[in-house]
Amino acid sequence: MRSRGLALARLLLQFGLGGLVCVLLAMGFATKAGAQEIEPYEFVPLPAGTNLAVGYYVYGHNTEFNVARGSTIKDSGVEINVAIARYVHYVDIKGFPAGFQIIQAFGSLSAAHIDGQRLGSAFGAQNTTLSAFIWPYVNTATKSNVILVGFLDPPDGSYDKRSAINLGDNRWRGDVQLGLSQGITDSLAFDAAFDVQFYGDNDSYVPGNRRLSQDPTYRAQLWANWRWNPAFTTSFGYEGFFGGSQQVNGRFAGTKTEVQRLRANAALFLTPRLQTMLELNHDVKVVGGFKQDFGATLRVLYVF
Repeated sequence: MRSRGLALARLLLQFGLGGLVCVLLAMGFATKAGAQEIEPYEFVPLPAGTNLAVGYYVYGHNTEFNVARGSTIKDSGVEINVAIARYVHYVDIKGFPAGFQIIQAFGSLSAAHIDGQRLGSAFGAQNTTLSAFIWPYVNTATKSNVILVGFLDPPDGSYDKRSAINLGDNRWRGDVQLGLSQGITDSLAFDAAFDVQFYGDNDSYVPGNRRLSQDPTYRAQLWANWRWNPAFTTSFGYEGFFGGSQQVNGRFAGTKTEVQRLRANAALFLTPRLQTMLELNHDVKVVGGFKQDFGATLRVLYVF
């Protein structure tokens, strides 16, 4: 108990409670529920002219907070309730399947607390995600697909530097993702992705206009998929975040992006155009951030 209290006290002395909370929540939510998170079979190209309308509900029950290079503060956490709207359009560029998408998330962060101290709640929108993608390699005979995706998030989300908790983070983000979809048999397939996310600085994230900067975050994802019939699939996956150390005015903030997560997924086409999907996940290890003890994502997808 004494070591946890000392770790929290050191951070509060450096950044103050408001500044520390902004750092923690930026790490705890924005990096874990980003648009770069893939679901099974997303890397299989669809015909040019196809559109997808996708809606998500994302829930996260976060417990504990780990201070990087320090200890774990048990009496900590935050509840995440977020809705996401996503539109995807597929095109053909000189024989290469491609497309673009726009993603907008909005919702709430509630019951936030660190070491028993209540930190308030927030409601609003995250930064909009603009994205384009292309398949430089597609081989239907070997069931192999390689995709390259780019993401750009302008700082248009809900943000108030006087608030300890925000859905937006008042900075630009960019991401480059390389993905692979590989079929093994008619039933068994794998999806893999690796991406690097880059961050601009937030020069006004708490009163006093201190500067928040962050090193790049690296993410690896893997899904093993089993198709039971043309309409129903189940999948088991892994997601790992690495790097992403944060600095406040050049000083390490005790936060970074190191998470090991396990995921389980089931998807069902109710009709040839309408699919429902449920994912459950759990963080098995976190360094420098909140631990998501239980997470769930419900998705509804319509093809038109």
